[in-house]
Amino acid sequence: MDLQEKKAVIDLGVDLALNKMTKYSVDEANEKLRKILLEIGGCEDGKYDWRQFRKRKLEVFEIIEEVLNVRLEQGIKNQFDPYVDYRSVDFGEQVRFYVPNMDLFEVSSIAGGTNNLRRQRISGSYFTVETDWDGVKFYEELELFLTGKVDWQELINRVERSFVNRITTKVYDTLKAAYNALTAPYKVTGSWDGDKFIELVEHIRAATGMEPLVVGTLLAVRKAVPQHVSDNMRDQRNQAGFFRTVDGINFGVIPQVHKPGTDEFAIDNNFLLVLPNGDEKILKVVNEGSTLIKEVNDQNNADDSQEYSVRKKYGVAAVSASKYGVYILS
Repeated sequence: MDLQEKKAVIDLGVDLALNKMTKYSVDEANEKLRKILLEIGGCEDGKYDWRQFRKRKLEVFEIIEEVLNVRLEQGIKNQFDPYVDYRSVDFGEQVRFYVPNMDLFEVSSIAGGTNNLRRQRISGSYFTVETDWDGVKFYEELELFLTGKVDWQELINRVERSFVNRITTKVYDTLKAAYNALTAPYKVTGSWDGDKFIELVEHIRAATGMEPLVVGTLLAVRKAVPQHVSDNMRDQRNQAGFFRTVDGINFGVIPQVHKPGTDEFAIDNNFLLVLPNGDEKILKVVNEGSTLIKEVNDQNNADDSQEYSVRKKYGVAAVSASKYGVYILS
């Protein structure tokens, strides 16, 4: 298979995973992709043959890895876009993030005709994000797709949701560690109080010169209530589940997730994060290299099922020098 043919297969897999089919129906696309991957895997007449597949499986893995790269990046960006700066680099590379100093210059009184001013330099700082491997194991799903028992979207979606769930938990843990270090006036604790909220928002605006944006889980943002509520605002709240604007400040929702294998929420439902709504985002997520699929060796599964690991290297860090606030609701 040449590069152009490989790209066509990857594009088909991406379009199908994102449900953006134009030339084929979903069923037709699933069947076409299945036959192509079986052919690449050395299987004849569209029938899955494990002994043939294991000889040429790496070519199939490469295609799935490319599709997962696109799907995972889009899933992560869509989840965190309002407050996370997401970057991708090649293996072995690092991104140096510049954090500007937000302090203002000191303005002094001077006599006319003089330039007797102290020169001031307010510089920022650089930092990098450490990356580590995370992975999930899945078994049978690839075989189930190749034998026509599950569709491509189901296969890719499960892997994508697993990683997005894991990264969401890491993002929140990083965020929580950062805001736990905050003190007044950038940290407010207690029941909802409109005046305390506006005071917190004004500190963020005064420190950054930017319009604040408030984010939290749906259960958290629902607790923010404007002092004056019109009938139209009630209708909008009924549609969205929360007030999108509270006393002139825009609100957004952080999608909630479960801790893997439990029914416990991974994100605290009692905090509101107040961010300066500008180009600089408080959290940095760095994806290093491509998604990798590897067959797990030395398997002795009683049912002869084959296990695979999907691995991804990434890191999460918070910008400690950023001016932001948190309202912890009780």
